[in-house]
Amino acid sequence: MINGHGDDVFNYPDIRINFSSNVYNHFNHEPLFAHLARCLHSVKNYPEPSPVRVEQTVAAMLGISSRHVMVTSGATEAIYLVAQAFRGSRTAILSPTFAEYADACRVHGHRLCHVNGLAEWQGCSDMFWLCNPNNPTGTVLERDVLTDCIREHPDTVFVIDASYAPFTPEPLVSAAEAVALPNVVMIHSMTKEFAVPGLRIGYITAPETLTGRLRGLQMPWSVNSLAQEAALYLLAHRNQYALPLAALLQERERVAQALQQVGGIGVHPSDTHILLCRLLRGTAADLKQRLAQDHGILIRDASNFHGLTPAHFRIAVQTPAENDELVAAIKKTLSTGHDTCE
Repeated sequence: MINGHGDDVFNYPDIRINFSSNVYNHFNHEPLFAHLARCLHSVKNYPEPSPVRVEQTVAAMLGISSRHVMVTSGATEAIYLVAQAFRGSRTAILSPTFAEYADACRVHGHRLCHVNGLAEWQGCSDMFWLCNPNNPTGTVLERDVLTDCIREHPDTVFVIDASYAPFTPEPLVSAAEAVALPNVVMIHSMTKEFAVPGLRIGYITAPETLTGRLRGLQMPWSVNSLAQEAALYLLAHRNQYALPLAALLQERERVAQALQQVGGIGVHPSDTHILLCRLLRGTAADLKQRLAQDHGILIRDASNFHGLTPAHFRIAVQTPAENDELVAAIKKTLSTGHDTCE
């Protein structure tokens, strides 16, 4: 998965507008940068082997015990730790979704199957992984349907990646509800909530029996000093990072309609700021290359998601002006008749 991820701006030196990563790119990070500059001396010493202060702060925010919180180096470390903790399990993954779940499970010897819905799954595995809200579709699995399923299958461990929870108004299973269920591990991403993917900050919420199992596998000092300082700062200043959610969702609807009006594009329904699209002709890889080269715009080629095709791409809506540039650039690219879009 490492070479098929979003936000691969390192491959494209002249990107002006980035739609490829599911973050909102318009927070003012200057106060955070100033704070981290004041904390640079911390790199002279080891960080806390386990980021206890951050865990206590997260727990207080969520109204749960810190015994139920485990801070990780991004959601990705959490994914691999969970896969390791349940090595060799029979594992089902609700697809299409983030490929890292399957990659982590393969590394740790899981017997994998992909399913398209809860009805297709029917409880036939030791573990069930899902992203809710989902990446790359942006859709939300109904809360009561999910909790009923969890309770009906007490011998299955449900891994719920809630990284995109801040991006939807739909009701979701909360961390407090999750820790009260004995068979749920929930994964959270400060990367997504605060738009700091380079810092790698995530956390797990789960019953103490499960966090204890996971803590025994985590390497000491996996979360570096500056990441811990950033996490504490961001959590203390959450009111400065409030997503303009209503505006983002309104933009999602406007952009979806505009893309459909371009012609030659199908747009998947979404409950978040994410839009999964499918070209009726051509490939997403070619469209991505042309947009980057000719317009300085980066989208996510979604062809490497299980169950999707070379025609699928994904965007995360940004400001109205940027979204207008994207639609205009796609329209121009698809209308040029070049081989890349034939």
